[in-house]
Amino acid sequence: MKTIKFTGIYVLFLCHFLLASCESNDPVLRPSADDVLELTEKVANWQIETFEEMGQYRALPPEEDRKSWHNREKHHELDWTNAALYAGMYELSQISNYPQYTNWLIQIGHRNKWQLGERVYHADDDAVGQLYLSLYQNVRLKHIVDKLPLQSRFDSIMQSKKGGDYQWDWCDALFMAPPVWARLSKVTKDSTYLEYMDKQYHMTYDELWDKENRLFYRDKSYFDKKEKNGKKIFWSRGNGWVFGGLALMIPDLPEDWKGRAFYETMFKEIAETVKSRQRADGTWSAGLLGDERDYPNIETSGSSFFAFGIAWGINNGLLDKVTYEPVLFKAWDALKQCVNADGMIGYVQPIGSAPGLSFKDYTEVYGIGAFLAAGTELYKYINAFYPIDKTTSNITFMEDGGWCWYQDPRVIISNGKLVISGLSGQSGDVRLGVFDLKTEQPDSTIVLHKAFQIDDHNVPALYERPDKSILAVWAKHATEKIHYYNISLLDNYLMWGETKRFEHDYTHNTGVTYMNLYYLKDKNKLFNFFRDGLTFNPAFITSDDYGETWGNRTHFIANEVSGRHRPYARYLQVDDNTVGISYTDGHPRKYGNSLFYVEYTNDTFFKKDGTKIKNLLEDGPLYTLEGEKLFTGSETTEKAITNESVPNSAWTCAMAKDKNNYPHIGYTLYLSDGDHRYRISSWDGEKWNDREIAYGGKYLYHIESSYTGLLAFDPIDPTRVYISTDVDPSTGEDLGGKHEIYSAKINAKDDISTIKWNPITLNSKYRNIRPIVVANEGYKVLLWLYGPWYNYKDYDSNIIGIILERPKKT
Repeated sequence: MKTIKFTGIYVLFLCHFLLASCESNDPVLRPSADDVLELTEKVANWQIETFEEMGQYRALPPEEDRKSWHNREKHHELDWTNAALYAGMYELSQISNYPQYTNWLIQIGHRNKWQLGERVYHADDDAVGQLYLSLYQNVRLKHIVDKLPLQSRFDSIMQSKKGGDYQWDWCDALFMAPPVWARLSKVTKDSTYLEYMDKQYHMTYDELWDKENRLFYRDKSYFDKKEKNGKKIFWSRGNGWVFGGLALMIPDLPEDWKGRAFYETMFKEIAETVKSRQRADGTWSAGLLGDERDYPNIETSGSSFFAFGIAWGINNGLLDKVTYEPVLFKAWDALKQCVNADGMIGYVQPIGSAPGLSFKDYTEVYGIGAFLAAGTELYKYINAFYPIDKTTSNITFMEDGGWCWYQDPRVIISNGKLVISGLSGQSGDVRLGVFDLKTEQPDSTIVLHKAFQIDDHNVPALYERPDKSILAVWAKHATEKIHYYNISLLDNYLMWGETKRFEHDYTHNTGVTYMNLYYLKDKNKLFNFFRDGLTFNPAFITSDDYGETWGNRTHFIANEVSGRHRPYARYLQVDDNTVGISYTDGHPRKYGNSLFYVEYTNDTFFKKDGTKIKNLLEDGPLYTLEGEKLFTGSETTEKAITNESVPNSAWTCAMAKDKNNYPHIGYTLYLSDGDHRYRISSWDGEKWNDREIAYGGKYLYHIESSYTGLLAFDPIDPTRVYISTDVDPSTGEDLGGKHEIYSAKINAKDDISTIKWNPITLNSKYRNIRPIVVANEGYKVLLWLYGPWYNYKDYDSNIIGIILERPKKT
């Protein structure tokens, strides 16, 4: 980042030539969140595709002003230029449904062995550490990231005599180094890194901050330099570095740290100046106080950093929405017009240290990083302040509810009512919705357990008791050794008794998870199948009085993969005396699962053809490999560094039976983060028929990369299948939209090449995921989750759907 000069001749030429500008005189309208995300991803995709050829697109000054570093070679991957790109790319990876952004960043760190640049005391060579520590904060990625090189470097700096000297003597450095030091302090819980950052930052502030204009000089050589209009020179991108760096760093500062107010105040002061210097075209001149006629060219890198910071400031309560929203929207309107048809953002000023020229058809990686950060934060802003209405043409059966898929039944039909269990992603309330199927209107929604825990694993399982009252059982996600339960009145599902607790007695700290309620007539017992905290395996407790009291905790299925693994099980009432179980070896994140099936009746496990496997009471729990294997996964723990799950790994997700009580099992197959498949294994009376039926699309989010939109069977006719996917279910073509619901009739000889999928939803504003079909009393209802859904602890979905069938009139 060196000083460069631009000749008056070239500026004059530019003024006369007037390259196509980004300026628009049209009124600025609020952009849609989807449009912002689509454009941001387009720019990111272009940059990834052209990363190795970045020099071809690099903005360079006129030949007479070029230095040795002004060339068309690829920047070193640890260079500060790329570090800014990585910072923006990481921000995008947190909101995008596409896996390539996270995976690309992981590859960058891995192939560079998580090293910093060579210059120990130079802030530019610290900058890539932002990426490393961002990835390290992800609970699923910290085992990949090696923070030791970075931490050792910083330790050596603090322990050296030179480290105490003034280091960051140019304003760009405040983006490169301070956020890394602050984040290292956060992840290590070591305040010495924060104290070092604060001391060095104040040295820079004391020298380069101009109190009158509330901006930073680029460095001390600019103290006496002036714009043509006689005002001081404050470089747009230099102050953009500071402003963007604060937006990245402030979230990592402890809330109760006395030094935090200094940074927040400085951020707001810069924002006030930036607001006052915005041009009519929505951008900022390369020299912030210079006359616009002296800067006829658009400059997008500084403008993108300012847009990013302003959006972040509003989102986090530091800037007033009414005051700064027009500035933000005007800036984005200008920036988006600077993106060409391929996805390259132009008008990025070349590497330099002072106001200068930019060019329509050339860019730089740091400018793209700034644009990605701006687009990401604007997307968050629009979703936060202008959320899309969740009203659809489908029926909203229950508002504010979500569910996982390892609890059943989650929905039942009784006395003409659709009774729906849900877990609020906003409050953590355990909720129960009652919808009148006769009037097709909701009765009400009640709270069974207020502020329980925001986690979709905690949704209740339901059971209709012989007297038509309903039992609900729920538990926290492995954090308590308690099952909670309650029973409704006989004729009013909006009235419930006192919540009771069954407390498990074992020594391990892990709690119970999941609930599945099935009654076995010959045993005269109601079973609650769940995941045990002690063994981490499927277990059950039983009730002799339809859920009034519980006991008899029993280890049901035991894992055989080395280590502490948990087979995932789904359950099906095959007949009055039999429960069918489909299960895996473990979690696909840890193991390349195969898929198994057994039936349990009269305390004994059987294969579907009637072959006895073992007696639970006499021989102990079923070991996973003793079951009938329906699909063989990779059966390994090996996975690429960019794969969050193990390739060729199955995960059971749906079960149903046909009129012959033959089971049909639906499951997902993970091939990669961006490629999941849906498969069915059906019993025909003699053998299992296993086949692929559809493309399942991309993961729902990175931490759980095996999560898909899931599938469901019609419980009366399991040849009717419903799926959720964000790609063409027959070809896998990316449709660029949200997860939609599809339906198909799938006969025994059908596979993906013959199945015709019909859309149930189209052009949705939010994801449609996790369908369920329930049938009883002549009604058949398809339900699914619809609304913002980011992860199992962050969602705001409604439960919507369609009444597929109604009782025939007599």
